[in-house]
Amino acid sequence: MKYVAEIPVRLGSKRVPKKNLRYILGKPMVGYAIDACKQSEFIDSVYVNSEADIMEKLCGDYGVNFYRRTAELAEDHIVQDQFNYDFLSHIETENLVMVNPVSPLVTARDIDDAIRFYEENQLDCLISIREEKLQAFYDHQPLNFSDQALLPMTQNLKPVQLCAWTVCIWNAKKFKEQFEAKGYAVFVGKYGLYPIDPIRSIKVSTEEDFQLAELYLSLKNTATEKTITYYE
Repeated sequence: MKYVAEIPVRLGSKRVPKKNLRYILGKPMVGYAIDACKQSEFIDSVYVNSEADIMEKLCGDYGVNFYRRTAELAEDHIVQDQFNYDFLSHIETENLVMVNPVSPLVTARDIDDAIRFYEENQLDCLISIREEKLQAFYDHQPLNFSDQALLPMTQNLKPVQLCAWTVCIWNAKKFKEQFEAKGYAVFVGKYGLYPIDPIRSIKVSTEEDFQLAELYLSLKNTATEKTITYYE
């Protein structure tokens, strides 16, 4: 099966300006997603999907492909369905693997394990999720427990599944067909929810997120075996 990786990069971030170009430990944040894709066992080619000239230059430095989206597709209200359909209308592949550039802790192994899950379960779509075993509410209503009984222990709860968007995969043909028929296509056909490590799915949306991601990457790069001790 053929897999093309797409890393969507819109330059106009407001909460953390130019966050995809901002350096984390000597590398622009988008570079972590690029390197993870390049190291994957399954990815045939890698594209950065952006409206920005600077991203074309960066792609040249990293040895990957640049796909220029229109200025209209880089506006604030544009969502995955729209820019993915545009990309798939111009780039031929059997399957699209979207890797989120604002999750700089993602690894090639995360990508490859997701692809294996996608193939083994014969999916049309895979969405990465983060599972949380905590009592949760939505619109003031309990989701995974009853508020009319003893409080359940967290280890006995069904986890709440949050879309992480760290790695997502689509059957290209089915994505295009559904978008053309219905105008949306992120959840298409037989889709699977794929749990990903909550640390590696950290999403940089704020300055605090950026600092947290930088801290984890720094710890990862300097990790040494530690002796565990306890208060006696």
